[in-house]
Amino acid sequence: MAWSEHLGGNKYKIVERDPALAKMPKRSITVEMPEEIARSKSEKKRAAWLAVQEEDWSELVKSGEYKNKGKNRSKSKSKRKVTFADFIPTWKKVYAGPNMGGKTILNTMSIIESRLIPEFGDRWIDEITTLELAEWFADLKNLKSGKPLATNSKLNIYKAASSIFENAKEWKVIKENPMDGVKRPSQSKKEKKEMRSKKQAYNRAEVEKLLVALYALPNGWRLYFTGVMLGGFRRGEFLAVEWPDLDYDRCAIWIEKQITLDEEGNKIEGEVKTEESEGWVAMPKWYMDELRRYRKEWLKERFNAKNWQGGNKEYVFHGGNGVMYYPTTPTLTWGRFLKKNGLPHVKLHGLRHTAGMLLRESGTDLKTIQERLRHTKLDTTANIYTHKLEKINRAAADQLEDLNPKRLKIAP
Repeated sequence: MAWSEHLGGNKYKIVERDPALAKMPKRSITVEMPEEIARSKSEKKRAAWLAVQEEDWSELVKSGEYKNKGKNRSKSKSKRKVTFADFIPTWKKVYAGPNMGGKTILNTMSIIESRLIPEFGDRWIDEITTLELAEWFADLKNLKSGKPLATNSKLNIYKAASSIFENAKEWKVIKENPMDGVKRPSQSKKEKKEMRSKKQAYNRAEVEKLLVALYALPNGWRLYFTGVMLGGFRRGEFLAVEWPDLDYDRCAIWIEKQITLDEEGNKIEGEVKTEESEGWVAMPKWYMDELRRYRKEWLKERFNAKNWQGGNKEYVFHGGNGVMYYPTTPTLTWGRFLKKNGLPHVKLHGLRHTAGMLLRESGTDLKTIQERLRHTKLDTTANIYTHKLEKINRAAADQLEDLNPKRLKIAP
């Protein structure tokens, strides 16, 4: 792997070992960082530029195509053409690694390998046009059924392609981003209608029934799902909560991490989704009292465990040996619980929406809901919780009862 050495000013020496020669002597070249990047306050931008130079020089040395005559790197680079597939490792190293979470990289690379590389992998990246991208997106089909691809799936492919081409443009690999002229996928009227027909959250009456039905589950799962429904936690956030994160005096739970996946699909403890996601979430006193009682059960379980693997971690919710749950385990458990008890189906993430809907039903303002659910933007909260809600819709209609012309005695 190549590395860089700062020579002073805007100049850097890029070094790589030559595998074609004995003892792999070093091969180096001097490059000059563009003025606009060198003066940038963004350390990430400078590091990204250097990483691209290192990657390119490494490829040249290992392929034997280098010319180490002290010339500026840009002259050699301008003669090289890069295929779409060859550009992906650079994009992953320089952009995806520093800017995406492991789970996002895992999902994005899956899209790249199954969709983008089969179609564009052997093409020169600077020869891929807007028109062919637009036509390709219009014809996207489900790989298994052959039916038109769902908008959300198209959108994920669109985001991956846009990121790749945008970074290629920023790093001067291509002059223009061909994705700029490709329309962002949006839901059709039919898809929107189908989405509205699906149950997205529970109302207050349904929540009351759910809270009772959850007693059919082991205490740990009952308290997990109850907490998500009342606190609006994301799935991985609540899985990562440890006993020291609970404050019984202030009746609140501290959120600062989540259980997620790395690039290889392994479960790990990672950062929360956004900076705003970190913070205290106030909970009902009765719920915190239940957690306090559950703590005794938890300690007893740990004491009796023959194969405790939790180390110094104290996850409130775990599989019996102290080890973090896999992120999808709550989803599977929730689905089985609903089916077994004949309850209306709402996705696990719908419990987070339920927390917001309960507040909205009670008349809580959107700013308060935003802060409680830890949304970055108020627009996000408004878009979700200004949907047609039966109770609110009925209350709004009731305000118009006084306008009955006969009641006003002005009608004929």
